[in-house]
Amino acid sequence: MRLCIQWPRFGPLHLARLCATHTLFAEHDVEVVGLETAGDDALYEWRVESGATPFRREQVFPDGVFEAIPPAEMHRATLDTLDRLRPDGVAIMSYGYPDARAALLWCRRNRRAAVLMQATKEDDAERVGWRERVKSLIVRQFDAAIVGGTPQRAYTEKLGLPASVVFEKYNAVDNAYFRQAADASRALSSPPSLPGLAGDAPFFLASNRFIPRKNLDRLLLAYGAYRRRANALGHAPWRLLMLGDGVLRPDLEGLVAERGIEGVAFCGFRQIDELPHYYARAGAFVHPALADQWALVVNEAMAAGLPVIVSTGAGCARDLVRDGENGFTFDPTSAEALTEALLRVADPAADRTAMGTRSQEIVEGWAPERFAESMWSAFQAGLRRADRRAHPVAQTVLTALNVLPRDQKAFHTVEA
Repeated sequence: MRLCIQWPRFGPLHLARLCATHTLFAEHDVEVVGLETAGDDALYEWRVESGATPFRREQVFPDGVFEAIPPAEMHRATLDTLDRLRPDGVAIMSYGYPDARAALLWCRRNRRAAVLMQATKEDDAERVGWRERVKSLIVRQFDAAIVGGTPQRAYTEKLGLPASVVFEKYNAVDNAYFRQAADASRALSSPPSLPGLAGDAPFFLASNRFIPRKNLDRLLLAYGAYRRRANALGHAPWRLLMLGDGVLRPDLEGLVAERGIEGVAFCGFRQIDELPHYYARAGAFVHPALADQWALVVNEAMAAGLPVIVSTGAGCARDLVRDGENGFTFDPTSAEALTEALLRVADPAADRTAMGTRSQEIVEGWAPERFAESMWSAFQAGLRRADRRAHPVAQTVLTALNVLPRDQKAFHTVEA
């Protein structure tokens, strides 16, 4: 038997999940094929991962940039690739892009298992009635799903999939890599020559694309208030290191200058081999997003052994953060609440070592191996429901959404 696992483009987190799934499925004589739509994309700055993999890797557009491929062309090429591979099932990343909708259409036409992979929760964006009805029609064409956690499960079930075929643990990173690499970095006699790491003053760490929903202006204001409060208490304030880049960087740098906020360093986008050096030396990780489907950077920080301060707008908050045990959650619309959380974690009396250990214990529930186990359960559940055709209206909708629009994001509502 053969299962294709489809993503628009593979980054390090996808490869970790695919390797774990390959290992587990091989025990059952099932081949795992990683199906990558394009060799590159314009959204993420990951290095192109071109090394050998233990699983078979297929690229629909090896030299293509995902966003530059016309929807109709992506639709046709995805169908052609699946016709060639003839898998028994396809695990499909969401339904927001033409490659995903084409893969779903192929599964229904050929009565093969279609497994939805989804991190979306209901409050990620404003929901419009007609769009939700169309989305529900599409989701009900899947046979099973693997989702991030509790809020993602609730939304997927609301869209029409039975609870018995919805499985969690989709949002996994390579926990072992971040844990081991951070430990190795801590053992170094001096930090590597990377922006912000000179000296040994403690710091909060944030890692984001600099876009509006990441709420970074409010983080900076809350951090400025934290510094004033810490100084008033006689505590040396921690620094704030900002990893990432994006369209808002000039505005954020301007806000720091205008408000005279000391202690902030903008360190730019860092590749995966550089991240553990930051996690190893941070005192805590902070994620302030107004809305995030999950926030995998929180998984990374927890795997590296950090306390975390995570907004309730992040999709991972409910499942990964235990208030007072491994960190704190806060209302992302309240700078005051974030300031309080920063003060609590940086308090000299806080047991951050115990909090970091608890983070590692919790995030082990979202390791690549857990993803693989859920994928196996979803594949088995999907096979039992696969012998059915697409609803005629759904088939028309899936085709129309891919062939008619010129914009790939015609049915994509969450800000990328």
